[in-house]
Amino acid sequence: MGGGGRAVAASTSPRDPFGAPAAGRLAELGLTGDALAGAARAGAVLRLGDEVVLLPGADREALRILSALPQPFTPDQAGAALPASRRVAVALLRHLDGLGLTERRRS
Repeated sequence: MGGGGRAVAASTSPRDPFGAPAAGRLAELGLTGDALAGAARAGAVLRLGDEVVLLPGADREALRILSALPQPFTPDQAGAALPASRRVAVALLRHLDGLGLTERRRS
């Protein structure tokens, strides 16, 4: 795991793969701008948009958990199942949708 991944891992609980550090914490760790972009390119972190940074593989773990939910499910149900904040759950759902692994339905 690269330096960015180690920094994110140090700021999250091993039992909480969906605990994204806040922007201020990322700044304390030196993961901003080019450093964060480099860590994402190197696969040391999973960057979901501008505000959510997780450890690599969090998206695969989310997909595993979400596939067990009754379909269709809401973002709130996804957040409860993961467990993740709504901010992280929505970012993960958008990421998985962008990869074609989930399908967004309009109500």
